[in-house]
Amino acid sequence: MKRLSRTRLFLLEMMVNLLVFCVGAAICLMAFAKAYALSAESRVLSQAQRTAENAAMALRSLDGDLSALPYLLDGQMQEGKFIAWYSQDWQPVTEENSIYQMEVSAEMGDNHVLNLRIIIYSPAHEAVLTLPLRQYTGDAQKRGNI
Repeated sequence: MKRLSRTRLFLLEMMVNLLVFCVGAAICLMAFAKAYALSAESRVLSQAQRTAENAAMALRSLDGDLSALPYLLDGQMQEGKFIAWYSQDWQPVTEENSIYQMEVSAEMGDNHVLNLRIIIYSPAHEAVLTLPLRQYTGDAQKRGNI
């Protein structure tokens, strides 16, 4: 029986090492790609949350008057809803140049409670974030008892 030369054994060992290294590198690349996607998704969600909170605070300062919201935020009223459009870096833009869309709707509920809903939509028109709000608009609030 022929014995394998040392050179062949060395080359075989190098090939096995290279294979193990390539498999490890592929696993690391998949992990980095997943981490990047999660990071991008988290950035979008954080910005959507910040934008919705800004709209909620603007509504609070207006005592829930949805029709006055275009005076504080860039956007417009359409069919009883406030709609604003944002670019990829969350700057207000026109509808034609937009990527994200914020929709604010209001509905008067029982006992002088205004039910508000802020929805941020993605480019595929899927809801990225939904923020339901309730604000009391009765006499007790206006007298300063709350």
